[in-house]
Amino acid sequence: MTAMTQQRIWLWPWFVLGAVASASMAVAEELPFAEEAAIRAAVDRVAASVVRIETAGVSEAALASSAEVAPASGPSTGVVVEEGGWILATSFAVPQDAREAIVMLPSAAGSQRRVARVVGRDLSRGLVLLRIDESPPPVTEWVPRAELAVGQWTIAVGRAWDGAVPSVAVGILSATNRSWGRSVQTDASISPANYGGPLIDIRGRAIGILAPLPADTAGMNLGTELYDSGIGFAVPFEDMLRVLPRLKNGETLSPGVLGIGYSARDPFTGEARIATCRPGSPAAKAGLRAGDLIVAAEGRPVTRIAELRHVLAPRYAGDTVRLSVERAAGQAKSEQAKSEQAAPPSRIDVQVTLVKALPPWRRPILGIVPVRSAAREPRPGPVKVAWVWAGSPAAKAGIAAGDQIEAVVPPLAEGDTTGAGDAIPVDSASTLAGIVAGTDVGKTLGLVVDRDGKRQTLSIESVAMPTDLPGDLLEQIPPFAAAPAAGVAPAGDAVTVERLQAAEVAQPPLAVLPSVGSKEPLGVIVFLDVPRGPIDDAQAAEWKAAAARHGVAVILPGSVDPQRWGREDIGGIKRALATLATKRAIDPARIAVVGRGAGGAFAWLVAESLGPAVRGVALIDSALPRQATVEPAEPGRSRWVLFGAAADDAAADVSPRVEADRRRLDEAGSPAGTLPMGQGGRVPAATLAAWVEALGLL
Repeated sequence: MTAMTQQRIWLWPWFVLGAVASASMAVAEELPFAEEAAIRAAVDRVAASVVRIETAGVSEAALASSAEVAPASGPSTGVVVEEGGWILATSFAVPQDAREAIVMLPSAAGSQRRVARVVGRDLSRGLVLLRIDESPPPVTEWVPRAELAVGQWTIAVGRAWDGAVPSVAVGILSATNRSWGRSVQTDASISPANYGGPLIDIRGRAIGILAPLPADTAGMNLGTELYDSGIGFAVPFEDMLRVLPRLKNGETLSPGVLGIGYSARDPFTGEARIATCRPGSPAAKAGLRAGDLIVAAEGRPVTRIAELRHVLAPRYAGDTVRLSVERAAGQAKSEQAKSEQAAPPSRIDVQVTLVKALPPWRRPILGIVPVRSAAREPRPGPVKVAWVWAGSPAAKAGIAAGDQIEAVVPPLAEGDTTGAGDAIPVDSASTLAGIVAGTDVGKTLGLVVDRDGKRQTLSIESVAMPTDLPGDLLEQIPPFAAAPAAGVAPAGDAVTVERLQAAEVAQPPLAVLPSVGSKEPLGVIVFLDVPRGPIDDAQAAEWKAAAARHGVAVILPGSVDPQRWGREDIGGIKRALATLATKRAIDPARIAVVGRGAGGAFAWLVAESLGPAVRGVALIDSALPRQATVEPAEPGRSRWVLFGAAADDAAADVSPRVEADRRRLDEAGSPAGTLPMGQGGRVPAATLAAWVEALGLL
């Protein structure tokens, strides 16, 4: 290659690059205008179909709501979906008790308000179908789900602020299968102003209807917590058009309920193994039972709970779902050799019809209290009986401490053809709890019991959970490991008192801890006295004997504000429990929150915040807080509630409210009893610690 040729090769790109750079700059200057023009054109295609929604009057739901963003707290948006005046909006603008709404039609000449009547509701997706007499133009083109792709343009359109000009927020489609299959996700700014409006693509086609769907896995159950956060949801238009005829017929579409609980707590990694089937539920009627592993739904493989929820959550009450389960071979009722190889699981196919609601549930028991176990049981095996509730069906059947429960023969469900009468192997206390919880009160179970190497099957009829504590409870319960004898004060090394240090906790709570091995599971009491600021070590003294005798860790938080308990104290309690769990093994079936006076009402709020982890709540000189919500009891979410009165003047003040609270709890299926108080109005530490042990009652 000559020098001249080489020079030409190097010089030629210089001229070309200059031209390319000039062209690129011109394109870059034009690009924002092209984007803006495309967005404007897309919005113009749907603008006439987007209307403003206002509430007709004041909603009872809005008055009762304490949420930061209450339903019906301002105007919102709707979209015309079909000729004839059919408009979809959300329950944010048209709450559950509303029968009408005001629709403001888009008009440059001025507002045109029309009264719309509520025709149908989709409770699963929070959408409402309205109708007005005249027919604005509907959205005419929508995007099939199959064409949606992460990263494509999305435009959120609303009309809450200006009747003539729609509001616009631009983003991308960030996910196509959110809210357990009920929605798509966008990072466009979504707020109450555009709830009910369309989410469109860059061509002006409707992707879906913007809705405040809950992010329940993040603890956000209202659906409004994420507004303007860069995370918004839209119900795909294709899904709504499929059920639009049902809504036009006046139906209220409710979420479909199967009626099972899972053995695993993490829906993203846990297998879909059934822990309990609610009596009378679709699952129970189809013959499903505790221990079954769901491996397919509607022909789709299921390896995790999340995959099953993606099949079930989009469906409504009345829909039928095909499920396939694997069931371990039933344990024979006759003697078997220990070395006999287990038979492979059998596969069972069933069809279940989902329902709107399950029958009321009241916790059944047999009267067995298993030996304690930690949250993670390292070696599955038969359940060993620690003690038996006096006078219970288990006691009458001859169950005794030390017996090992190897299997349970459940009652045959009505219409069951799956062989549910075979014995279910029991490998943990939680498995036994799930089987018992799925049994109707009054039904008979067969318990396969091993006593000193001899196996027998005992028939036991379940009864309702007791409400009150027996007078001889302290005598029934055997001492905890390394506990001092009854009536003997604990030695100095029987308990330790320490601070549960945690990040961002200025006043770490005290903890009274039994001095046993770190692997010995403990029960837990969180005790909330009247607010007084920091807790000093002297306040732990009254709990030492009870903690040692019954193997209970007692957490004594102080209040950040000496005058009151507050929200910041709940965060400190949560971190204290997490710290305790790093130090000692905790039995998840034996956790309670106890409060006295102002701490009593706060104890209920703490229990609500901690969720199903709390199995018992005791309130002394206090009723439930006035804003308390009493949810229907269900397996794994049932609490034993006790009310006690120490001070005569306090008892007179709260007694009428306590009686009303008892009725509310009883109607919800939760046992509510009386806490026996000690002399002189003292906190009955020994009784409370014994009650925590009794929370493991099955």
